[in-house]
Amino acid sequence: MKRVFVSYSRNNLDVVNQLVQDMQAVGVQAWHDQTLTGGQRWWDNILANIRECDVFVFALSPESWESEACRSELAYVGHFGKPVLPVLVADGINLNLLPPPINEIQVTDYRRRDKDAAFALIKSISTAPGAPPLPDPLPTPPKVPVSYLSTLKERIDAPGPLTAQDQIALVFDLEVAVREGRSAAEMRDLLLSLRRRDDLLAKVGSRIDETLKAVEAKAPSAVASRPRRVEEPTLCHQCRKVVDAGAKFCGNCGASIAAHAAPPPSGPGVAPPPVLQPSAWKVANSQTRRYACGRDDVPKMIVEVKNWLDTEGFDSQQMNTDDNGVLLQIKKRGSWRDFVGMATSLNIVFREADGLLTVEIGAGKWIDKAAVGTVSMFILWPLAVTAGFGAWEQMKMPDKIFGFIGNRLAYR
Repeated sequence: MKRVFVSYSRNNLDVVNQLVQDMQAVGVQAWHDQTLTGGQRWWDNILANIRECDVFVFALSPESWESEACRSELAYVGHFGKPVLPVLVADGINLNLLPPPINEIQVTDYRRRDKDAAFALIKSISTAPGAPPLPDPLPTPPKVPVSYLSTLKERIDAPGPLTAQDQIALVFDLEVAVREGRSAAEMRDLLLSLRRRDDLLAKVGSRIDETLKAVEAKAPSAVASRPRRVEEPTLCHQCRKVVDAGAKFCGNCGASIAAHAAPPPSGPGVAPPPVLQPSAWKVANSQTRRYACGRDDVPKMIVEVKNWLDTEGFDSQQMNTDDNGVLLQIKKRGSWRDFVGMATSLNIVFREADGLLTVEIGAGKWIDKAAVGTVSMFILWPLAVTAGFGAWEQMKMPDKIFGFIGNRLAYR
């Protein structure tokens, strides 16, 4: 029986696994790379299997056509004159625009994964002409392609200890790969590999567990067995405590619930809500950093910052902003007011979106009484005292705060 090499993108691993199973069920020796490693040895093994195969099957998809590795494999097999059989495994490919040699070959449509497609492919394999002898000398092999997933695997399997920033950055990159639609089976293996590390932090392990649930929910078997949705209680977006039905503010931390409960009414005759323009509350001379941090970890991070500032001799007060952020105002205890000559505070604003925490630091006027609920950005930021920011910079406080957060979260 002919030996078949299957070239594919890891985004299509699930359908390719089924394709290989269909071929192996009738005795075809089908080989496809299933490792998560990278490097020269990995690439040499792939090239050796290309040289040894009788038929080269190209699993055609937008991802494989853009893949550096797949293109290199296709170019390499072209030096040997072996039969190439393109198999369409995903939508998004215009067959009329494919360049040679793909556009000169009959394409087997395997998108429906049915028996007719499998039989058509097996027939093409059995009737394909024999592969000619290998040339002597062999052509120069292509260089090792850059593999995104292999890079992640190498970072996960690093022999030395992973810092907190390394672990959080890895989870963030894995979550991005999941959102991009990469193979659920492969992403699950990578997440489990990271989960098994002895030096894994507890909060990182919890984040991995959440991501694993999302990956398993995307798998066909998980979708089929997914239980019916049960109405969940309302949680405070800030402290994640259960909120009483109909409550406008959280009884635990005072955060506004109405702003997150439901979208504002719309339709004919209903005036649209006012839109906050970023330029209206941008702090002059402010500084901004972004970190990899999930929504559930933001309240913990704020608590850590407040506790640290307290040990450094600063008073602090926390309020919510109208744009779903959290404002932390700090001021030095003792003679700080006399030193600056005004009631100047340092304003730290935390905003989370899509796993990224944006931290903005600028000077502003201290509000003597912390408001319950939300603080309008239109009221707060026009009170910014830019002259007082220089004094804070002399104390290196913005850099110290960014440094403290950066030691606990991955800077992006």
